Amino acid sequence: MEVAWPYLWSAAAVAAAAGIGLGLTALVRLPNVSMVFLLAVLFSAARFGIWPALFSSGLSFLAYNFFFIEPLHTFSVTEPHELLSLFVLLAAAVLTSAIAGRARDQASRAAEREAASQRLYKFARRLSALADPQSVLDHAAIQAHGDLHRPCAILLRQESGLVVSAAWPPDDQFSPEALSAATLALSQEQATGAGTSVDPTIPWLFLPLRTPSGAIGVLGVAHPDNAPLTPEARTLVETLAELTATALERARLAQEITTTRAAAEAERVRNTLLASISHDFRTPLASILGAATSLIEYGARLPDPARRDLLAQVKDEAEHLDGMVRNLLAMTRLEAGALELNRDWIDVRELLDRTVALVKRRGAIQTFQVRVNEAVPFVAGDPNLLDQVLANVLGNAVQHAGPAAHVDLHAEREGDQVVLSVTDDGPGIPLDVLPRVFEKFARAPRPSGDAGEGTGLGLAIVRGVVEAHHGTVAATSPVAHGRGTRIEIRLPLPKDDP
Repeated sequence: MEVAWPYLWSAAAVAAAAGIGLGLTALVRLPNVSMVFLLAVLFSAARFGIWPALFSSGLSFLAYNFFFIEPLHTFSVTEPHELLSLFVLLAAAVLTSAIAGRARDQASRAAEREAASQRLYKFARRLSALADPQSVLDHAAIQAHGDLHRPCAILLRQESGLVVSAAWPPDDQFSPEALSAATLALSQEQATGAGTSVDPTIPWLFLPLRTPSGAIGVLGVAHPDNAPLTPEARTLVETLAELTATALERARLAQEITTTRAAAEAERVRNTLLASISHDFRTPLASILGAATSLIEYGARLPDPARRDLLAQVKDEAEHLDGMVRNLLAMTRLEAGALELNRDWIDVRELLDRTVALVKRRGAIQTFQVRVNEAVPFVAGDPNLLDQVLANVLGNAVQHAGPAAHVDLHAEREGDQVVLSVTDDGPGIPLDVLPRVFEKFARAPRPSGDAGEGTGLGLAIVRGVVEAHHGTVAATSPVAHGRGTRIEIRLPLPKDDP
């Protein structure tokens, strides 16, 4: 029925032209009303194309003869000049319909080419945003199917041969003959299958996906019932194959760059860690070795206070080494995703008091103040890991704030969170270090001017452990009067907590 509509509209246009002509001749005597019929022909040509326009030309010829050529209401012609006018109308109508129809067809093809170009442009933009080769393959298969309305598949070179990597509609079954034609297209880097001189009986057209390093696969388009592709469709599928090959090569290079960068970063971290360990472990080991040597060689001759001092030095440096080793092990578990939380209910005041007692045992001489609001409930977390978090934060404050610093430990409840903060009035964190203070190996200079001891993993471990508890940690510096540092840890409360 859709095929008949253009002809019905053309017939209606001729009928309207006849009606208009009859109306005009009834009002005023016109020598020739054939131009009205040319308007109907132009309408058909511009609206429906050349064949409905030719049909309109024939109807116009008959209608003009029937209604306007003597004798009226017959198809006979008595006057020779009227016969000439009639055939001139027919010739003009045919030529007009041919020209107008051809112009319409050209405009239609130009619009189709523009639409295809727009689709290719959008397709190329989508591919440029994809870094995963499989996503590129899936998008290419779907795009080819949507443009050509035929089953499409992409086969890539593997060690076992060509393997279907993407297809739409999803289908990975190919006959041995089709696979042979696809393999030939890959090896010879030329089109094979339907519409070509190589294996033309195969109901698939295979186009190689060429890259600078050679063909990496083929794009296959089905030819059901051996229906050939139009020249425009063939150009479209060739362009799709080129865009897909380029996108796959770009995705492959991006993956290689990512892998190379990851390897380089891993090597950099390894070298930094080895250098840090060799430097930061040397000082406490030297102290332990010196104290132990003195005790062995002069133990009997040393007074008791000197022996106790040497033993205390050995103990303190061993604890320092133990802390650095614990940090290294914790960072290793964090990066490997193997950190396990043994949750329990924790009294926040006991947690803060225990941390202050620990740093004092290790020789901290700063002034400490612990403040816990009455509204702070117990928190759910891993006691050992949170002990390490607070020990790292407080140890960082002790290390960098200076011996005369005042360190304030405060806990309060804010909504569904418990906020733990450690604030000192030391010199603060340099502006160039503050944005990366929670990164691995980030260390600020100490008041003495050196880079300080430790592996530079303390605050990085703090962030990892806090995030494992679904919390957040942030650093603020300066705090007041251009000095001081505040490390703020936010831990969520259980949803059923009052």
